[in-house]
Amino acid sequence: MQDKKEYIINKAFEVFMNVGYDSASMTVLQKEMQIARGGMYRYFKSKDDLFVAVMDKFFFGVIRHFQPKFSDASTLLERIEHDYKSRKELSKYLDEIVDRQFVFLNYTALIIQGAKHYPNFMPIMKRIGEADFKSWVNAIEVSIRKGEVRGDIDVRVMARVFMKAAGFDGPEDNNKNFARAAESSKQSMIYLYSLIAAK
Repeated sequence: MQDKKEYIINKAFEVFMNVGYDSASMTVLQKEMQIARGGMYRYFKSKDDLFVAVMDKFFFGVIRHFQPKFSDASTLLERIEHDYKSRKELSKYLDEIVDRQFVFLNYTALIIQGAKHYPNFMPIMKRIGEADFKSWVNAIEVSIRKGEVRGDIDVRVMARVFMKAAGFDGPEDNNKNFARAAESSKQSMIYLYSLIAAK
């Protein structure tokens, strides 16, 4: 029974990725999965319920699984390295589950649709962002205390700058390659670090 539910979620992810939320009617989903409508309704009351399950697995679940693991004692360089390793693992995972041709565009579209159709999407994303910001602030403060980073910087501003650098929005980022994007974001963060490192 759990296998069937997983099958439905996985196939629905493919359909939502390929045609989008609005075009993926229950009829379209049913045809793609080649199962009776009653079989789908046994597990999910509506397309919205199914979409929530897809987002829980392929977006929020991915965030939870691949979030960098570090302690409150992590320095900025350790935070950068953890972030990079996490992104490399994420890129490998996404390359396996998503057609490379549509990685960024369709996955980004899925996230945007999540903002529209997933209950409390924005408050959840805000909490995730706040936790990420706090971890950058903490890593910078640890590095200042250890004498690795200058003490005359604005920690909160630098935390936001590092968060921005950690994103996949540089000109070298290829819309078919998460791994290349992870590499370029690490290069940006190491360069930023060099600007604020204690001499």
